[in-house]
Amino acid sequence: MMARLARVLSLAVVLAFASHAPARAQDIQTQWEQHMRAGAQAYGLAQMDIATRELEAALAIAEKNFANDDTKMINTWLNVVPLRRSQNKLAEAAAMGELMLARLGKVAGENAPDLMAPLVMVAATYRDMKDWANSDKHYQRTIALHDEYYGDAHPRTITMLEDRAAMLGLAGRGPESLELFADLVDRWQYGLGPNHIREAISRRGYADALRKAGREADAAAQEKLADQIAIAWEGGR
Repeated sequence: MMARLARVLSLAVVLAFASHAPARAQDIQTQWEQHMRAGAQAYGLAQMDIATRELEAALAIAEKNFANDDTKMINTWLNVVPLRRSQNKLAEAAAMGELMLARLGKVAGENAPDLMAPLVMVAATYRDMKDWANSDKHYQRTIALHDEYYGDAHPRTITMLEDRAAMLGLAGRGPESLELFADLVDRWQYGLGPNHIREAISRRGYADALRKAGREADAAAQEKLADQIAIAWEGGR
């Protein structure tokens, strides 16, 4: 009787321990993936309450279970940084973004193309913080990578140049901004041919920068060119 009772108690202890045992690694990853997928989808649909709940859950799982150089941890940061920006938690977003860049650089290499999009994200975060020096540093780094992998007349490269030109204008570096705008509008013609609508959009941005610099006549000339390109674009479609 005593031996049977001992076996029952032993089994009870095993079952109790099992009920509190941590989930297997695959279960943890599955839970993380579910939260990430749901969070990313909700963020894309601007369902911010759901996105926040799901991405915070994914972050909690990642911080508890994944090393900082684990690609799952890096992917978590990649999704949470935009969330922090939307929450106006810019300092936290910047710190997380820097950690993400450091770990991604370690895993993929300092000049890996995987760094291009995260660099833009961190550059934009510093821009929102009005930390112009750090913003420019990250813009220049991602432009260099875009130039290396896509070429200097690729639409993605030119778009990065346009983002930097706009940032320079906000930073009070008007002459540099105007010089960059003048360069990038010409690159659209070289990269995409004449009368592409993307060139028209950039020329309007250039016009805004010129007007802020007090160059009204030059701004009007750029707007006129933009209108002509837009008409030609619509006529050729």
